[in-house]
Amino acid sequence: MTPEIVDQLLARVRQEPGSGAELHRLAQSQGSGWSAAQVKLLLRCLPEVTWEDDQFSAVDQAEEDPMVTALLKVVGSTPIPAAALVRRLPPGMIATPQILCQLAEQHPELEVVPPNRIRKR
Repeated sequence: MTPEIVDQLLARVRQEPGSGAELHRLAQSQGSGWSAAQVKLLLRCLPEVTWEDDQFSAVDQAEEDPMVTALLKVVGSTPIPAAALVRRLPPGMIATPQILCQLAEQHPELEVVPPNRIRKR
């Protein structure tokens, strides 16, 4: 499964909902060797994809990721180890230090300071 195939799957479910079988066929036609179960699992792991029964569709990504919102609330201008930030997240939020660092690297208001400390810019 290549990033290009994933992008095509996302484009398809943004246009209209599709079944797992349809999306698996699309992935295969683009050269993926993944099984139908693997394609469905991938789609279920993507934050913008929702599913009910065997129908997959994409949701509006206008809202910010709740994990990023929580991270912005617990981070200040002083770098804090990502492992300590995991413990400061709201109850029910589960993350690893690595995930928090990835989110911080992708967000314009956050930065990662070696070794694995996060702060606001």
